[in-house]
Amino acid sequence: MGAVFIVYTLEFCPRCEILKDFLTSHQIPFTVADMSSAKALTELRVNGIFVQEAPVLQVDKTFLTSQELFSGDAINEQRILQLC
Repeated sequence: MGAVFIVYTLEFCPRCEILKDFLTSHQIPFTVADMSSAKALTELRVNGIFVQEAPVLQVDKTFLTSQELFSGDAINEQRILQLC
């Protein structure tokens, strides 16, 4: 598992917690970036991500939005594990 995982989050974000718990339970190391910070927003915009809804998962140069990460309230486990 050499991929670098970054979870872009917002405060009071239940799906962010679900995603972080999923990554932790699969022993996938990740860092957290606050989506409300100018630095994180700039990084997302530069990479063509213009959503306001968290979480966004960055795996190396691939970005998955909340719509791609979740189906309803269920996390799309297969999609995430494919990126490992």
